[in-house]
Amino acid sequence: MFRNLIEIARQVRRSEGFKNVLNTPNRLSLHAKQHLNRGHFVIEIRASSGFFSIMQIVLCILLYCDEKRLTPVISARGGSYGDAQGKIDWLAEYFENLALSAVPHAARAGLRTSIVRDLGDLGFRRYEAGLGLARASTVFLSNFRPGESIREEVAHIGERLDIGASTLGVHFRGTDKKFEAHTIEWSAFCRTVEQALADDRRLTNIFVSSDEQAFLDFFRQWGFAVPVNVAPATRLASAGKPVHFSGHPGLAIGREALVASLLLANCGQLIKTPSYLSAWSKIFNPSLRVRLVVPPRENAFWFPDSQIWTEQNKHDNDPVNPEIAIAAFDSPFTANGTTPNAGPLP
Repeated sequence: MFRNLIEIARQVRRSEGFKNVLNTPNRLSLHAKQHLNRGHFVIEIRASSGFFSIMQIVLCILLYCDEKRLTPVISARGGSYGDAQGKIDWLAEYFENLALSAVPHAARAGLRTSIVRDLGDLGFRRYEAGLGLARASTVFLSNFRPGESIREEVAHIGERLDIGASTLGVHFRGTDKKFEAHTIEWSAFCRTVEQALADDRRLTNIFVSSDEQAFLDFFRQWGFAVPVNVAPATRLASAGKPVHFSGHPGLAIGREALVASLLLANCGQLIKTPSYLSAWSKIFNPSLRVRLVVPPRENAFWFPDSQIWTEQNKHDNDPVNPEIAIAAFDSPFTANGTTPNAGPLP
């Protein structure tokens, strides 16, 4: 009985509602401070979580600014991807801020910056509830796009590995993800990939990305009927720890994560386990067909994977489910930053 009460107390302490209550005074102070910026919302993120977990914070800030008609001024420093002194805005190292480029430098002078470490500091977790993938993509790509050097690298790797509409993208997130998502045996995962190849003969090669070298070795030795190319990542998980806690240089692992997500976005189809990295491939390319092989756990049922899983189940259980014609598409991020499906990025 006493042990059950302790576990209930732990669950309450970890809940979003409890965190929101604790953060209420700081949150009210933050929004009062930002109100003084007269139409600008100036946030500096200093978080130690994963790359795309931080991108979720960016996305929710953008949704708030879109709702309130504010101009977002967002930076990210320190944590796992920046320098220890917090001098480098690593978000600006990877992305072009399209919204900020329209704001004159004179208008930015004197703006007050608020520092946040997670969504609880802002009270913005609510923006994920009911959020659609298409809207998330539109809002994000209206404000940010990968920087020119990132786009060039993605285009170069994509050409070298022949990544395109005939590529089956595969992403397996290992290490500590078992605490946030249901697991699947490697052999069962490989059989799912085999079935996808059998169902669509237009898929002529595989591009696989993972944070676990052991899985990549297993996958390559499986003996698929088509060539397998592995994401050119050199910094993987170590001793069961996530990549961003494995002691690698921050800017380097952030770049590899973003490049991997964009390369997966360029594939014709994607099979994946729960992961922010590959879920964001759908944000970068909303036309991407995605199959999530297992769901996130109930206590970690977060966007975008939550929406991918929900839409997938709805589609699978639809009694009238005609075969959908698949339109071939080229890389959504070419070297000049254009997308063939939607025209030039904003």
